[in-house]
Amino acid sequence: MTDSSVNAINDFARPDGKPPPNFVDRFRLANLDGTDIMIPRLGIASARTLVRDRWEQLVTSIDLPASLEIVWQALTNPDALKLWLAVCHGSLLQVDQDCMLDFEDGEFFLCRSAVVEPSHRLQYFWRWLGIGQATSVTWDLEAITTGTRITVTEEALNPPWDWQTWNGGGWNGILDQLANYLRTGTEWRWCWRRMGPYAQIELPASTYETWDRLFSPPSLKYWLLATQGNIAPNQSLPILIGDASGMVEMAIQEVVLPGQSPPSFLPHISFSLTRPVWQTTVEGRLWLEPAGWGRSFLQVFHYNWENLPAGLQLSERKIFTRFWADAMQRASLIFRALDATAGPHNW
Repeated sequence: MTDSSVNAINDFARPDGKPPPNFVDRFRLANLDGTDIMIPRLGIASARTLVRDRWEQLVTSIDLPASLEIVWQALTNPDALKLWLAVCHGSLLQVDQDCMLDFEDGEFFLCRSAVVEPSHRLQYFWRWLGIGQATSVTWDLEAITTGTRITVTEEALNPPWDWQTWNGGGWNGILDQLANYLRTGTEWRWCWRRMGPYAQIELPASTYETWDRLFSPPSLKYWLLATQGNIAPNQSLPILIGDASGMVEMAIQEVVLPGQSPPSFLPHISFSLTRPVWQTTVEGRLWLEPAGWGRSFLQVFHYNWENLPAGLQLSERKIFTRFWADAMQRASLIFRALDATAGPHNW
């Protein structure tokens, strides 16, 4: 104890030299100021997630009785591509240039080639509807005694959970279409489908935050163009598709909130769409899932277009493919700076 502290005690001392009963030794209490460091509270040093990634690849192969040159032409020549895969707007042979593989039902891939090695390797990146997650596609050609071995590899980082099923099964069908085209020289593309459109976009927030920010009534008016209503079972939301396309009624059938339903605890919305000209409904599903740590996929899918009159099926499917692509772009703007208010127009 210092001389000054002794003097301070003496100032309050009784005649017998002891401190009074209500005396507080502040010099001893000062030692308690650092207890949060000396003995931290239990659980205060909790673990933090830094990375939650998964890398996936799909590898599919086929042996065809055709030369390297013939197969290369089928992979890159627009006149050939439109007969077995999609209409090609632009050229896959131009490195670092955009082109489009168009399925002519409203859906397409936006592509950009990265590697072009004639008759050996073609690699490009593509995005579904131009806004989906980018994945890489690599075509490797190898000469074998019976013709050419084709190996196609698609790679993705944190893709949607259904990617393995959809794309994994899809590549077998694509290679079979290529084989049939090369054998017959006739068209082997699939026609437009009763399923879909499918649209997705990656958002910079967790599924819980994304749900809260997108599915409140004010947000629905902005990105979904819902004129009124909210997301709840048995609710109906009038939606403006666009000035040139009119309205559609979205009837909410089921709502599963984040954290509500095991085992995934992920949210989804089941709904149906109705337009007066249809005289029937088209079913749909909106859902969220993680896209790595702190990121989410917003996804939508439709089915039962065959319920519509035959003359409306394809044209209406194209309208709604464009609507959902634009809606998802508007949804992404909610996560940007507050001054980023412009978005895809609703004509």
